[in-house]
This record gives sequence, C-alpha cells and structure tokens, in this order.
Amino acid sequence: MIDLKILTIRDLLPITGVEYAAHVVPLSVIITGDRLDQASIVYVNDIECPEFVVLSSGRILAQVPASETNSVLRKLAVVATVPSTSRKSLLHFEVGHSIKSITGLEKLVQAFCKLLLQTPGTDRFRPDEGGGLLKVVGRNVSKGDTRNLQASVVGSISRTQDQLLRRQGTDRRIPPDERLLTATAEAVGFDAQTTTLSARISLAAVSGQQAVANLTL
Repeated sequence: MIDLKILTIRDLLPITGVEYAAHVVPLSVIITGDRLDQASIVYVNDIECPEFVVLSSGRILAQVPASETNSVLRKLAVVATVPSTSRKSLLHFEVGHSIKSITGLEKLVQAFCKLLLQTPGTDRFRPDEGGGLLKVVGRNVSKGDTRNLQASVVGSISRTQDQLLRRQGTDRRIPPDERLLTATAEAVGFDAQTTTLSARISLAAVSGQQAVANLTL
C-alpha cells in the first residue's frame, strides 16, 4: 500500500542570541548559535523568513517577514532538514510542493507519529486507536504535576507501540524496514515556564534499522 509523504521532521538548531541588525533594510535580525551553517529555513513568530544569509557557522542574517515587522519578536527557530539524533525536532504536517510517496524507515516514523498524536475516537473506522498525545499536551498542568504529565506521555508512546504492532501484525506485505519492532521513550521533559514538552523516542524496525524522533510540543 502506497502512503503519501505528509510528515516532515525538521531539526532545531541551537540558538544562543538574537538582535536586530543595525542599518539593514528591510528589517532583519542577526542570530547567533551553533552549526547555523546547516540551516535550511528560519522562522520568526512561526512565519518563514523570505531570505536569510549564513554569515558563519555561528551567525545568520535573516529578513523579518513583512507581517511581523511591527510585532514583538516572540518566537524564533532555525531548522535543518538533515536529521540528527542529538537535536530536538519540529514536526510539520504538509503535502508539500510536489506529491510523492514514502517508503522504508521514514514511512514507519510517519505512521508512528500520526498514530501517537491521534486522539482516540477521531477515526470513525478505528475509533479505539490513537496514542492521544495531543490530548495530553492540551490539558492544564501545574508545576507540581510534571511527573504525572511525563507518565502520561510514556503511556501514550507505549499505547501507540501496542496499537501499531497489532495493526501491522495482520498485514504480511509490510517490508521489514517499515515494520515496527519496538518504540521506547528514552527521555521526557517538561518546562513549566514555557509549557514546552519534549520527548525523545527511539524506534526500531524489524530490519534492524533505528530512528530517533526528538519531539518538542
């Protein structure tokens, strides 16, 4: 069965500082950080910057999107399309400029993440399926509830693993590199100040191939 690629995993590059670039028109910012020469896209307030220039491995000059020139700079992200197991990642659900199929380990990662984020009851054909992670992320959390939140995330990952194993177990046509063997929550963290949840999930395929999804929600 052919699946379309709708999930892109983009790695977040570490940022250590940002300042407005003096005497530069249009309005731009200078971003400092680590390995910024690997940057593919720069976002300001979740809007893609129209242009950016890599000044060095640690500095980028990025044009502020026209819609954000009079807005407070609330959020900044520099992402790379080449994955790394040591960085946090962003998940983008998009069809893209050209429709293409997806196979292999990338297909397994997409299938797992889709099921992990799915809320039970939203799929009329499989109402009992879904890891329910979005529902976990959307609930109100106090500073003292961090452990319960982490336990809920681990439970969502474990539940998704069981459901995907059960679903794939009935289809012998799935190749080994697309068939899940195990899914493990290696680390789950929650920053109460920014209400940011991070999870490092290790996926192993029956073929022996492995992938790591570093999610930040």
